[in-house]
Amino acid sequence: MAELPEQERFFRLPRIGFEAGSIIFIALFLGVFGIIVQNSAGQDLNTPRLISVTLGRQVVFLAIAIVVGALALCVNLNRVRRFSAPIFVAAVFCLLLIYVPGLGKLVNGACRWIELIPGVRLQVSDPAKIALVIALSDYIARFRRYMLPPQFRWFEKSKFGFPVPTAAARENALWGFIAPCAILGTICGLIALEPDLGTMLLSAAVGFSMLVLAGIYWRYVIPTILVGVSALSVIISFWANRSERITSFLFERSYQIEMSLTGLASGGATGQGLGDGLIRAGVPEAHTDCVFAVVGEEFGFFVAVWVPIGFLILFLLAVSQLRKITDTFYFNVCLGSLLFVVLQAAINLGVVLDLLPPKGMSLPFISYGGSNLVVMSAFIGIVCNCMQNWQNNVLPKPTDIGNDT
Repeated sequence: MAELPEQERFFRLPRIGFEAGSIIFIALFLGVFGIIVQNSAGQDLNTPRLISVTLGRQVVFLAIAIVVGALALCVNLNRVRRFSAPIFVAAVFCLLLIYVPGLGKLVNGACRWIELIPGVRLQVSDPAKIALVIALSDYIARFRRYMLPPQFRWFEKSKFGFPVPTAAARENALWGFIAPCAILGTICGLIALEPDLGTMLLSAAVGFSMLVLAGIYWRYVIPTILVGVSALSVIISFWANRSERITSFLFERSYQIEMSLTGLASGGATGQGLGDGLIRAGVPEAHTDCVFAVVGEEFGFFVAVWVPIGFLILFLLAVSQLRKITDTFYFNVCLGSLLFVVLQAAINLGVVLDLLPPKGMSLPFISYGGSNLVVMSAFIGIVCNCMQNWQNNVLPKPTDIGNDT
């Protein structure tokens, strides 16, 4: 039997350039560093152990994440694109499974998990992020004739073949704006009902950024933002728990943030030493939401500062290559995946540093948790997948893929 050409294979060996290799190295470094931190952050001060429970689980999670990331790096995204609609429907179905009695798990007043097997839970919003990026990227690529060519200088030297919209297309708000917003709104709405406003806002920010860079008309953007902010403000005002978080952020520090800042300050330049920090005893969820406070206290400023620097370098490396991607679908998949990683990191760090209102959101690669670690690794694999494809000239022209034009 004749061997399939490389562009038709579902998996193919990656050819990794310097930028993609650097991104993979940073992600692996953060993941391994997260294991070291978890052995301390997951310890109980009253019953210390040589190896914490969270460490053992995190090692397993990281091993699975590396495999998933490698698969995402090697998968042929053109083939995956053909299943964008089933993937989106599957994500919606998973988001609805939390309402099935005995399957959805209620934790701290929120039902965000389904129990796959006893002791193993999946946070359904995490795989929904991947589905959102794939579905929205496919839609933008297929219906970009209803959108403006990007009006940013950053694109001037890009090789995009954006068609000029016709007069009729300019007036077609259904296909150029309402339909992609419906895709985004379906995922975000179901996540908000869990409830998980933080992940909903993150997903909305990523999806809307993709649409803005795709070239949606600004006369639709500003009214949508105003309506969205107004609706969110009304919801929060009638939601006692969330309104208290906003009030405490504006007028006083919450206990959790106060303890986090105290831990960061007590770490000084060189830290208290691995395992010698006390912040994990005073801060709830120190091994997840406030893990950066543990890093600052035990490792000190000179080590902790490299966490945000690592994410910044990762972001700059990917952005420097984005405009060289010649295919609309690959560009948007890469952009969405990158934004999910760096924006989540920025939100987590902003909360710990008291720059943003308190929100339970994990720090990618370092916080404890399996589903998020696996999904973040998949996003890194997808980003590098898109980069290595254009670098090796194996990507077909935009007009050769589906109904791009």
